[in-house]
Amino acid sequence: MLEEVAQVSEVHPDHLVIETRRLSACHSCQSHDNCGQRKLAGLFGNGSAFLTIGNPKGLLIKPGQSVVIGLHEGAILKSSLLLYLMPILTLIGASLLASWLFDTELSVILAGVTGLAGGFWLAKIISAKLLSNPSYYPVLLRVNN
Repeated sequence: MLEEVAQVSEVHPDHLVIETRRLSACHSCQSHDNCGQRKLAGLFGNGSAFLTIGNPKGLLIKPGQSVVIGLHEGAILKSSLLLYLMPILTLIGASLLASWLFDTELSVILAGVTGLAGGFWLAKIISAKLLSNPSYYPVLLRVNN
């Protein structure tokens, strides 16, 4: 289980609204002055995201407290494969099919773009079905002292 520390923004009887901060690891490296990754991360900044998370154990939590949330590694792996691999595979498959069926470069390009769009559409449909699986949601693990 991957863990992340978050801060509680709101407390409700059955759920919490938490804030997670997107942090970059670029300040811990020795070559941070000459790093392109650090400059790219600086463009987007260290933003924050708000999530609604359940409190099934009924832990006594106050706004401003720090909590640890977790997400299953398998959920992240499957989501990443779906998001990145599905569009690439459909792009390559559609391009190969078009190159086998037709003799023009334009048809291969159009088939590749269509395959890419189809892959994103298919990933959207599959990910909507995965949202009904509770293992794809973060869970409250513990309260930090």
